[in-house]
Amino acid sequence: MRGFLAAYAVLLSLATGLAVAGGIILFDETGPSDRIEAAADRHAYDVLGWEIRHLPGKWLYKLGHLFDSRSDAEANETLRRYFALLDEIQVASRDAAQSGRLEALEAERASLENTAEDILEGRATAVLKDQGLAVRPPLFSNLGLLFPPVDFELDSPPRVLAVSPRERIELDRSYLLAPGLDRDTVDDIERQAEAPEDSAERSVSALVVPTGGVATYPSVVSQFASYESLVTGILHEWVHQYLVLFPLGRSYFASHEVRTLNETVADLAGRELARVFFERYPSPVAAPPAEPPAFDFTAEMRALRKRVEELLTAGRVEQAEALMERKRDEFEAEGVYIRRLNQAYFAFHGFYADSPGSIDPIGPKLQKLLESAGSPGRFLQLAAGITSAAELDRLLADEAG
Repeated sequence: MRGFLAAYAVLLSLATGLAVAGGIILFDETGPSDRIEAAADRHAYDVLGWEIRHLPGKWLYKLGHLFDSRSDAEANETLRRYFALLDEIQVASRDAAQSGRLEALEAERASLENTAEDILEGRATAVLKDQGLAVRPPLFSNLGLLFPPVDFELDSPPRVLAVSPRERIELDRSYLLAPGLDRDTVDDIERQAEAPEDSAERSVSALVVPTGGVATYPSVVSQFASYESLVTGILHEWVHQYLVLFPLGRSYFASHEVRTLNETVADLAGRELARVFFERYPSPVAAPPAEPPAFDFTAEMRALRKRVEELLTAGRVEQAEALMERKRDEFEAEGVYIRRLNQAYFAFHGFYADSPGSIDPIGPKLQKLLESAGSPGRFLQLAAGITSAAELDRLLADEAG
């Protein structure tokens, strides 16, 4: 038993190390040192510093509350109050006359944060175990330990500087940036990244992209996310951590194809696991009434992506960029705001092959695998072993046969 627990602790340390290393690789090894890296370096996200600040505190809290117990009703009330406070804080922050109330609201939110995190971690753990994703080693199969343990921190997630060549859509580089950058700083980073270096014409397209979270350990999930988005984000980032133990996760930086597979698996599995979560734990937070979409954004965006690809392939770069700018204005008129729509936008979002900005066939294929698997847990177990689209095709054939 001690040997197994020691091995479990070693694996946990390894997962933490890989999460840190992944963030460092994402920044330090995606291209040579030049103006683009210099622009990102001034506003880099300190992955290692974040880990040092947050990982010990999370586990000290868990140890200090090891024997705490709370009813479902108490847990639901904590979550209801926590998310109500987020709404009240946003309202108060827009009114200078409410500065005193804002301070009190933020203090109350901070006092509930660790408890809210602990409740959601426990509930996510129960769902993941039900999906057959617990570790069951020989002689200790009754332990049912989940690895890595679900662990997240509500915080401001980093941004990403995405860079693509202008003449094609391809994520050439990406850098983690600090959260909280203002609009002028973001614009300046993009201008510096796109500035011509050896020729009179700029050769790259750059975009600073917000993220909903990142799979450090603990993972970072946006503190301002809605309840539904938060749960989905927690499970999405946990899937990334889980995949580190398998070929799909260990090969993340091997190629664009593997990264697309990894991100799309995390997207699909995260959403399906969240669906199961909400079936087991109905939301204690009142959801705003759903409004039917005014237009089909997914269809419009995919049609745009195809047309942009055609124009770039024909060497008509300026026409493609003018089209994207025009469509950005049209989307905004329909109530969908995209700050900047360019090659880097499609390159970054293209790694999520189930997203509106992607036309990659990997998305529909993984969706088919999810449907044939019968559960998100089995889908994740099947997908974790693949590292190429060809292997995905063979897996689909095996499942069909």
